[in-house]
Amino acid sequence: MSEERKKILNMVAEGKLTPEEADRLLGALKESQERARSFHVRVYNRDNNKPKIKVDIPIGVLKLASKIGTAFKGMMPQGVKVDMHGKEISLDEFTPEMIDEILAAMSEHGKFVIAEVTDEEKGEYVEVYIE
Repeated sequence: MSEERKKILNMVAEGKLTPEEADRLLGALKESQERARSFHVRVYNRDNNKPKIKVDIPIGVLKLASKIGTAFKGMMPQGVKVDMHGKEISLDEFTPEMIDEILAAMSEHGKFVIAEVTDEEKGEYVEVYIE
C-alpha cells in the first residue's frame, strides 16, 4: 500500500475525513498515479548507457487500447491462449478489468520490469518495464 493511501485511510480512522471525502481523494490519487505511470522500452548498445531507442506509452493509452481490443474479441479465433509468467490465459477471458487489477498491483512497486533481453551478437540490451 502506498504512503499516500495509508495517510488517507488513517485520516478516515481519526475522523478527519468522511468516507466519501476519502473515496474522492483515493480516486484522484489513482488517476494521478496512472497518468504518471508509463510503459517503457529501452534499447542500449553494450558500450553506452544512453538508450539508442526509447519508447514511452502512458498507461492510460494502454488501458484504452485494451478496452477497444475487447470490442473486437469476437474476431479472434477461439481458444487462442498466451503464456504469462507460466500461467496459460485464454484471450477470450482477458478483460479490461484484469488489466486494471494488474496495473493496481504493479503501482505499489515502483519500477516493474517485464523483460530484459541481451543480444550478444549485436551487443544490445533491451529493457521493458512499467514505471
